[in-house]
Parts: sequence; structure tokens; C-alpha cells
Amino acid sequence: MIWSFGVLLTALQIEQLGAEQMDAQEIISFATGVFAFVLFLLSLYAWSRRRQAPLLIVAGAFLLFVLKEIIELLPQQINALNLILNLIDLVALAAFFVAIVIRPRRKDHGDG
Repeated sequence: MIWSFGVLLTALQIEQLGAEQMDAQEIISFATGVFAFVLFLLSLYAWSRRRQAPLLIVAGAFLLFVLKEIIELLPQQINALNLILNLIDLVALAAFFVAIVIRPRRKDHGDG
């Protein structure tokens, strides 16, 4: 399911670019979306092995960046699009902050 989402994202971006020559901004935007998706998958994998809440929060933040790249593919006539993209940035940054400041729980082994 997740892999098919990544393939769909890649197909949409490549189809949109079509036969046009990609400029540097389009290449970086495409690479950002793919890289964010890979980091999302790696974060989910790490979470599945460790079950630490910060890893799930980080995965969500990476997924927001993937979502942002998909939204940027939409027609630019939507006035609220910039507001939505800025809100995604804000929420992703907040998620990274929360993931960093959450203290891991220590297991009490009954010492002493």
C-alpha cells in the first residue's frame, strides 16, 4: 500500500513534467518529495522495531512533506494553496520539535 503511494507520487510528478525539460527547481522539488517519502518509510520501519512515540511523530512530519509536494502539483489558481502549504510547514516543524523534546521512558529495574 505504502509503496504504491510512492509509485503513484512518482508517476504523477513525471507525467506532469512530461516531455518538458526539468529546471533546477523542479528537480529539487521532485527529489524532496522522493527523499521525504523514503525518510517516512524508514521512520515507520524504525518505529515498528522500537515502538517509540517520537519515531511515529517524525514519520508523520515526513509524510507532511510528501503531502506538501503533492499539493504543489495542483493548479496554482487555488488561493488558499499557499496558506495550506505554510500550515503544513508549521505543523511539520512543530512535530519535529515535539519528537525531539519527548523524553524516552526509562524502565525501572527495581535497583535498590
